[in-house]
Formats: sequence, C-alpha cells, structure tokens
Amino acid sequence: MATATKKQAGPPPASKKRETSRPGVLAFVFRIFDACYRFLASLKLAVISLGSLAAVLSYATFFEKWYGTAAVQEWIYQSKGFAILLAFLGANILCAALIRFPWKRRQTGFVVTHAGLLTLLAGSWYAVMTSDEGQVAALEGEVKSEIVRNDHPIVRVQEVDLHDPLKVDREWELPFQPGAFGWGPGQPKPGPVVASLLAPFRGGEDLNPRDMLTRPGDSFQFIVKSHIPASMPAVEHIANPSGTPMAKIRPLFKGPGMLAARDVFNDESERWFKTDKRLYKVVKSEGPAQFAFYYVDRPELVDQFLNPPTDTGSEGVAQFRYKDKSGKSRAYDWVLDGQSGKSITLAESDLSVKFLDVVAFPAAEAGLGETLGESSVPIAEFEVSESGKAPVKHFGLANLPMFPNVIPGQVEPGASQPKPLVELLYYLPPALDPKSNGRFGLVEVIGAPDGTLSYRVFGRAEAGKTRGVVREKGKLTKGTEIVAFGANEKMPMTLSFQVEDYLTAGVEKSICEPIALPAGQMGNGIPASLVEMRVPDPENPGKEVTKEFYIRRSATLDPVWQTVTFPSGSYRIAYDSDRRPLGFELKMLDFQRGFDPGTEKASRFSSDVLLTDKAAAIRNKPIHISMNEPLTHRGYTFYQSSFVREEDPRTGRETGRVQSVLQVGLNPGRRVIYLGCFLIVAGAFLQFYMRAGLFTDSGKREREKAIKRQKANGQEVDQAATPTPRAGDVEEEL
Repeated sequence: MATATKKQAGPPPASKKRETSRPGVLAFVFRIFDACYRFLASLKLAVISLGSLAAVLSYATFFEKWYGTAAVQEWIYQSKGFAILLAFLGANILCAALIRFPWKRRQTGFVVTHAGLLTLLAGSWYAVMTSDEGQVAALEGEVKSEIVRNDHPIVRVQEVDLHDPLKVDREWELPFQPGAFGWGPGQPKPGPVVASLLAPFRGGEDLNPRDMLTRPGDSFQFIVKSHIPASMPAVEHIANPSGTPMAKIRPLFKGPGMLAARDVFNDESERWFKTDKRLYKVVKSEGPAQFAFYYVDRPELVDQFLNPPTDTGSEGVAQFRYKDKSGKSRAYDWVLDGQSGKSITLAESDLSVKFLDVVAFPAAEAGLGETLGESSVPIAEFEVSESGKAPVKHFGLANLPMFPNVIPGQVEPGASQPKPLVELLYYLPPALDPKSNGRFGLVEVIGAPDGTLSYRVFGRAEAGKTRGVVREKGKLTKGTEIVAFGANEKMPMTLSFQVEDYLTAGVEKSICEPIALPAGQMGNGIPASLVEMRVPDPENPGKEVTKEFYIRRSATLDPVWQTVTFPSGSYRIAYDSDRRPLGFELKMLDFQRGFDPGTEKASRFSSDVLLTDKAAAIRNKPIHISMNEPLTHRGYTFYQSSFVREEDPRTGRETGRVQSVLQVGLNPGRRVIYLGCFLIVAGAFLQFYMRAGLFTDSGKREREKAIKRQKANGQEVDQAATPTPRAGDVEEEL
C-alpha cells in the first residue's frame, strides 16, 4: 500500500489543464507567449544583457578616449542598438520581478532592487528626452537671455533687402546634423565602413538625402557636399580668366652651421605673390632680402627685363619706344642724371621730349605700400609734344612697365582724353644698402601671357654705390631651384628660390582644410562644411545660378556671417547653433581670472552677474558664479566653464576683451535617477539583512517544506538530514 501510494502520480498542474482545454490555435499562441515571457524573465537573458552592456560600456570608454565625447554620444550612447540593449535589460528586470508575483515578505529587498533598476532606466530615458545643455558667453556689460545649444548645429540664411543691406526680408533656420566624423564626395554618411555596405543600394549616388537641408517648396536649395569636424581657414588659388596674375615662389635660406635649408616664408600662403591690376607687380621683404613678381603682356617687355641698361647713373634711365616717320619702331635711352628741364628730339620723328623732374610717388598714401614694399616710389615726369600740337604729360614709375604713361584725369568740357605719344619705361636699379635700408639683395620674377617665366637677381655693387647690379638672369621653369646668392662654396650663406606655381589669371578662394587633433580632442575642433547654394535665375526662367563655398562655425558663440550674391539678390549665411530662450536675463558685471604663481596659465575663473526674472519678481539680483559655486534658477544650472578672447571678425585679431563662458545644464530627470539609485541601495540593504535572518532563519523553512513533502509521499522522515531543495524552491527563494 505504501508502495502504491509512493508511485501514485500527483494531480496535473492547473496551468496544463487550462492549456489542454484551449483550442489548438490559442494554445499555440499561449505557449509562444509563455515561452517569450519566461525567456524575458530568465537568468540567461540577464547574463547576456549584463555581459553585453559591460562589453559595450568598456568599448565606449576607449572610443571616447580615441574620438571624443561627441563621437561616443552619436555612435554608441544615442544609437538604436544601445537603446535596444537597455530595452532588453529593462524587460528582463521587469519580467523577473513579475513572474514571482505574488511576492512574499522575504522578497522585499528583491522587489525594491528591481524597482530601483527600472526607475533608474526610466529616469535615464526621461532625462534623454527632456534634458538640454548649452553655453552662455558674455562680455562685461552684455545681457544674455538665451543659451547656445552647441550640440544642435543649424545653418542660418538671411535674405537681404535689395535697397537696404542692413534690412533682412526673410530668415531660415536649417537644422543640420553632420556628425562627429568627416565625410564628403565618395564617402557618404554615416562613415566609410557602413557606406561601403550601403553603396549597392544607393546606386552610386554621393549625396545623402539628409544633406539637402532645404525642402522642395523653398525659394532656394542648400546642399552640404562635405564636412570637416576640425578645420582651419585657408586660401586656394585657382585659375580664373577674370582674375589677376599670381605666382607661388618658395625662397630657401641656409646660414652658417645649418644642416639643411629652411623656408624664408614660414606660412605657405605667404609664398603666393598676387599682383595688383593697377601695377601688375608685388614685392615682399623678409630680412635683408626682397622678392618681387611682375607680369607683362608683351615679349619686348620681357626682353627689356632681361637686358636692362648697364649705365644708369643715380637717377636711372628713361627708355622711349616710338614710331618714326616711316612707321618703323625705334627706341631711345636717356640717362636722366643732370637732365632736369632739358629737351630732346627723338630721331626720325616730329616728337620732342622735355624732362621735368623725378619726384616721389606716395605709395603708402595710395594704399600700395604693402604691394610695392616701399612707402614711396620714384616717378619720372616728362612732356611729350608733336609738332604743332599741345604737349602731353607722360609718367614713368620706376620698374613698373605696366603702369600707364598717361594718367587719366579731368579734361576741359568737350575735350577728349589725350593718348600717349610714346611708350615710356623708367628703369632705376634697386637701392641695396645695409646701412640705410638693411637690404643686400633683390630677386625678381616676371611672367608672360604664354606661361613663360624669367628672373633676375640684383646684388650689391662695389663700395660707395647704393644701387644694385644684376648678378644672375635668365629663363625659368616651374620647380627648378635657382641659387640666387651663395653659389660659391666659400660663402657662408646661401639663398635659393623656385617657382612652384604660376597662374596668368587667377583668384583667391576661401576654403577650409582639415587639421589633426590629439586623441580624445576631436570634438574640440571648429567644424566647417563645403556647401552648394542654388537660386533661380530671374533672367533665364527654369534655370538656376549655383555657387559653392565653405561655411565655418565661429570660434566664439557669436555667429560669423558671410554674404553670397546672386543675380536675384544677396544672402547672409552663418554656420551657427540653435538658441533657446531662458525666460530670464543675466547681465555680466565682471569676470575675474586667477593665474598659477609665476605663470600666465589661468587656473580659476569667476563671474559676477545680475539676475532679472520678471515672472519671479526678481530684478538685478547680484550673484557670484565660480567653478565650485554654480547658479541654479528655473531648473537651469550655470557653471563657470572657461573664457574666450574676443576677435575682430574683419581682421581676426584679438580686441583685448574677454568673454566669460558659462556651461548651462537642464535635466528634469535627475531626481528620478537619484530615486532609482536610492532604491537600488535600499533594496540591496534589505536583501542582505533578510537573507541573514531578519525575516527568515536561513534554512528553517526549507527543512519544514522538505519534511512535509516526505510525509505526503509516505517516506520516512529524517529530522537530522538536510534535504536538497528543488529547483522550483530555489527560484521561489530568489
């Protein structure tokens, strides 16, 4: 009987009765739901979720170290994959708690801990959805009522009134999320690896739909073609028929004891010699040497450049080119020493020339001082007359062959502008005198319309003379290095040069170039983007005028505007950040900086501000904000972050004033997160003490349950033995 009782099977579980009584489809659905529910509540999913989370967080730590905070936020913490991982973890925590319902008193710590974990996850999600942060920067005396949200870049476009450039007709704010990494043509977002996987599905198209910032109904199209996360401004020189001649000349200097030659111009942009259309010449000085670049439009001027007069005297030589009575071209050189007030008749012609004087042309006052490298330039004045006609004044600027001989000016009503009767070239060797002007040499390069180049090198003459003499001259090819001084091995100094590029007509275009930042600092660069703007052409219906240019975010929090002009009007464009009203005002009274002893490194900052909030009946309340004393008002917390030296947007030079930068944070979910952390700690505390015997005696109930099972099965009860709990009992206890 005892054996029969022992072998008798117990009644089937109630859940199985309900399952077998259901129709086939509902039973299958219920089994699927029950399996998913138990999987979500299982220990396996908990191990997988926690292990995956730990691995992702570990990788995110190194990712942030390599690429910066902005990159790790975009690619990990704000990604869909991380959200799915947290969702699985939250579902596992919730189901693990619900599957043990109704809870027993000894499971209080377990329930509180899981409730704290869920509260922490919910608070984090709420914080992501509602939190905000940015910066406020103000000079002393400025009033600020909005924060600049640096993590939300936008492009501002303003349509300028045609009649009033200071009036804005319309304004657009184009949201723009370029990401933390650079991209461009051939490398669409979100990156090179993912882009290569998506390339077959994009049909080879480079533009990402997110790069079109405007909508089809807008009056213009704005397209972002490439992005640079850390940039610096630069200038690109490109060929353009409407431009001016320019050449890139690279001088190299090697002094005594130097192992290798070094560049005379440290900045690559200084190597570009851009001529002025009024003179077609530009001069640059560096130390005791000068470098000049000319442009001429006729071969005879190149010949004159390569074969200058040898006997020039102290006042130089005037070279006249004219047509004689038979139409033949002739030339005449006139040494001007002691010839002031005298006249000559050009051979085989009816032309007479009177030398008036050599005067100083005020180049600096005319805005040409930097171009010519001199504050004044000698200019020779002549009167040229043809028999029976009034004389015409002719001018020749020293060593400026493209300067007009007859300067346009006012004439009597009804009279025509006089035309030059001769071609006048005024040649005067450069003054090379270390005692007076500190110069010992001059290198000149001349370019012609056919792309050919020539050069000549002036060196110091014998003692007692201040005018230089031609030491070297000849034709020149791009990339060929010419030794200007120091060809003799016994000379301690060597100066050489080469022409790296030459444009017969070119323009300078403002661009941005990428720069490499140290690991972890990539998010601290100033981003820039190459954009394309398309505006309908009013003169050609159905067609558009397209312009391509760079936009760059300001180094400060104030936007930097640039004007782009189209046939239909002008637009002002700025790469800016979104701005959010605070609802109150802060006036910067004073900003203080503290420095480490004996250094110029600022180590502490503080600001004195006045708070005005009309809604809260607060007016000019004085508040001191320092690095350890933030200001909290209306949920916003203001921390003293740093400072920025103000720069003049036109010149790029510092003005001497300093902007105080306050970091602003708004996080409504902070209290929920703190509550979740408190519940986790409290639950762990309760769980530890409950397992230690506060509500249980650590095993007594397990033995009582085992005895009851033995009695129910007709087994002999062993009071001394400690039975092994069943799997279900362990799960219930957990």
